[in-house]
Amino acid sequence: MRDLVVKILVRIGLYKPIVNVINRFKFIGQARRVRKLGLETLQEANAACEEAHVIMFPAFGTLLGAIRDHGFISYDYDLDVGVVPGVTPEMMHSYMEKHGFILKRQTYIPKIGDVVTEETYYRKNVGLDVFYYFEQGNDWYAYCPRKHEFKDWKVANVTDGFPVARSYVQKSEFETIEFLGININVPQKAHEWLKDIYSESYMTPIKNWDAKDYKTRIIPTSERCYRRYI
Repeated sequence: MRDLVVKILVRIGLYKPIVNVINRFKFIGQARRVRKLGLETLQEANAACEEAHVIMFPAFGTLLGAIRDHGFISYDYDLDVGVVPGVTPEMMHSYMEKHGFILKRQTYIPKIGDVVTEETYYRKNVGLDVFYYFEQGNDWYAYCPRKHEFKDWKVANVTDGFPVARSYVQKSEFETIEFLGININVPQKAHEWLKDIYSESYMTPIKNWDAKDYKTRIIPTSERCYRRYI
């Protein structure tokens, strides 16, 4: 029944507007939880990675908040972290579970085997996206999934998948900074990373920022990604 309703809404052009309204209310509640429990979530994730001997660092909006706002961005509805090239999901799972995280979703690209590019964990109903970085020359990159061009996500996931871009940043060593009373790793080239991701205007808050509107190093690819729910 749901799939029939979705098809009808897509056909008459109402699917995306309705989804946007639903998501808006959902994200408001999630943003409140991040502000309340985000620090605890980040601290536990960091502890899990230390036990796994994995370097974890804030990425994307969480890195932007740490550097620009010295805290979490008020409207961010989840946390983004990255791990250095060479780390695989299998190196993370048992340690994350030990610290109260439940793995909910994997994003992967079918190649020789399935290359997992991102995992979503939840702890106390706060989402944590873990981006696996890959190395290319003097850069690292993470994959950024996009919405399907026109299909509902369930249909896309069993057909041609989702478009995906690569977000490139410069290789960097890491340093420890204090963030809201805890110590976290950040790239020494954090400002260069933020320029690569958000353009030269990264210090100016833009609530509805979209990479397509700015000169960044987020590059569309011909690769397609898929979701796997755990």
